[in-house]
Amino acid sequence: MNSIVSHIITFGSGLAIGILGNYFATRLADKAKNKDAVKEKMNLFKQAEAKMPELIKEMRNDICSGNMKNCKEFVILPTRGTVYNSKQPCFAYFESEHPYLQSNIRILEENRFVMDITKTNTPRYQFNEDFLAMLLKRQ
Repeated sequence: MNSIVSHIITFGSGLAIGILGNYFATRLADKAKNKDAVKEKMNLFKQAEAKMPELIKEMRNDICSGNMKNCKEFVILPTRGTVYNSKQPCFAYFESEHPYLQSNIRILEENRFVMDITKTNTPRYQFNEDFLAMLLKRQ
């Protein structure tokens, strides 16, 4: 009887150690993958900033401005003189001030830094939260 109990205890202990070992190994692997993903996103941000420094600088300044701090959307307009009416406040970036603006926004969209939310003929985008955090971090 004693040997059966000791075998059951040994089996149960081994099972518990195996389950806990697998759990912690999976958790550590997920943490490493997440860290790599964050690193990759930051590298993509640095590349985008190198390709379009003036646009990123303007976006950073816009996000940091006090009265529009909670604004997360922007539109693309041809020139400053273009009238755009919106029920919600949004930033505006102008093709006349940023060469290749549409192409640069496409790069940001491909990297999932912005999302196209256009509902009319005027291109409208929403900033991704991670992108906003990276803009604010690199002041």
